[in-house]
Amino acid sequence: MKRTLFIALLCLPVWLYAQTNCEIYKDGPHNLACQLYDNAIEYPQGSKTSQQIFLESIKACPTYAPSLHEMSVPYLKRGDFYTWKLLIDRAVKADPQYLSQRGWCLFKFLRDFENAYADLKRLYTINKGQPGYTGDGDYDLRIIMALSQREMGNNKLAMQYFNECIRDHEKQGIVGLFDYLHRGVTNFKLKNYNAALTDLLLETKKYEKLADTYYYLALTYIKLKQPETGIKNLLKAKELYTKTGYHRNDPYCESPDQVYLADIELALRKYKGR
Repeated sequence: MKRTLFIALLCLPVWLYAQTNCEIYKDGPHNLACQLYDNAIEYPQGSKTSQQIFLESIKACPTYAPSLHEMSVPYLKRGDFYTWKLLIDRAVKADPQYLSQRGWCLFKFLRDFENAYADLKRLYTINKGQPGYTGDGDYDLRIIMALSQREMGNNKLAMQYFNECIRDHEKQGIVGLFDYLHRGVTNFKLKNYNAALTDLLLETKKYEKLADTYYYLALTYIKLKQPETGIKNLLKAKELYTKTGYHRNDPYCESPDQVYLADIELALRKYKGR
């Protein structure tokens, strides 16, 4: 069976449901909204019953952010970004911590890098440099800030966020699964080939069977005038991609720095005869 690596659980946000202690809300509207929220999450996400109860919760307290947020998620998954945005904007207004979800989803689903960064930078300031993680848990949001800046052409500012985040995580021994890959690719774009090589080799230690990493390693070795090593890495990337299926893939979204088989084969045709 092909073992394709699915990133971010089909690129859909995942939130763990837990009953809320509604007793923390002393006023009636908030308390009722909380109880209705707890009732709604007992039903399948996006079901008619669940959405109707969330609507009742919001009617009881129009500023109850958890219900506003949770009601928005099915619209996001269905591609109704307009309705999602109306609801998530109200959630953010009620509780700025939901900037994390709005910013991440603007980056992931809408490729709105400018507004994604603006949301996450605001949260970064509010939380004193610790904006938190993406809804799927794959990334520290500083990595998303870095990638947003990179996509806007601001590679040097992107590197500042990469370095800050990775340095913090190295101290704790919890570097993200793809953090070295993204910083390595960014170093490659900046023509810092030795730094790119270091990062990409670190990525192979983090996840040794990812075709995408070996593709970028190959390009880096070629730039460092080691074409034979480059070709070996391209061949390894192709093998991992075709025979074992270890590559980044998502049926809904293109993942950052994702590589396709066509990219690998094109590079092999270009460099193998040299």
